[in-house]
Amino acid sequence: MTLRVATVVALSAHVALGALSNVLFIAAFQYRPEWFLDPALIVSGGLASADLLKWAALTDLFSYYLPIALVALALWVALRLRGPVLAAASTVAALGYAIAGGAAAATLAMAAAPLIVDYAQAGTEQGAVATAFGLLVDIIFRAIWQLLDGILLTVWFVATGLLVRADQPGFARLSLLVAGLVALATGSNVLGYGLIRDAGLGLAFVLWAAWSVWLAALVWRRRSPFEALDASIGRRSPVL
Repeated sequence: MTLRVATVVALSAHVALGALSNVLFIAAFQYRPEWFLDPALIVSGGLASADLLKWAALTDLFSYYLPIALVALALWVALRLRGPVLAAASTVAALGYAIAGGAAAATLAMAAAPLIVDYAQAGTEQGAVATAFGLLVDIIFRAIWQLLDGILLTVWFVATGLLVRADQPGFARLSLLVAGLVALATGSNVLGYGLIRDAGLGLAFVLWAAWSVWLAALVWRRRSPFEALDASIGRRSPVL
C-alpha cells in the first residue's frame, strides 16, 4: 500500500459514500424543501426519519470527514516544498474541518437521531424534546457544518489551488471555484439567506465530487506535483 493508492481509495470512498449520504439525508428529510431550510422540523419525522438520519450521518462521517484527513496529509506531502507555510495552513485547515465536522456527524447520528425516536413516543414531553433537538441541530448544521467547516474548507481549497496552479491550472481554477461557492454559502448562512446558502452548498458539493475525481486521476497517473505519493506507507520517504 502506497500513499498514492491510499489517496485514491480515500477519494473514491469520499465520492461514493458521499453520494450515498446525500441520498440518505434527502430521504430522511422526506423530500420536503421546508425541512432542508429548517432541519429542526425533522424531529416530527418519526422512526423512519430517525433511522435514515442516523445512517446518513454515519456515511457522512466516513465520506466527507475521515477520508479527507488522509487526502489532506497526502496533499501536504506533495505540496509542502512548494510553499511550506501555505501548505501547512492548508493542512491544518483541512484537518480541523475533518475533526470538527466528523465530531458533529457522530453527534448527529448518536444523539440527535434518538431524539426523533423520543419525540414519537407516547407520553413524551414533545416541546422539551423539540427544543433540545432544535438546539442540537443548529449547533451541528449552522454553527459547525455551515460556518466553521465552511471557513476551513475555503482556506483548504484556496491554498490547494494556489499551490498546484503552476502544474495543473485547470484543477487549480476548479479548486478556487469550489472555494468561492463555499465562501458564498458560509456568508449567506451568517446573514440568514437560506436559499442562497443551500443553493451555493448544493453546487459546491457537486463540483467537489468532480474535484475529487479529477484529483484521484492526477494522483493515479502520477501527474505533477503528485509523484511523491508513491512512497510506501510506514516507510520514511526522502520528501519527508
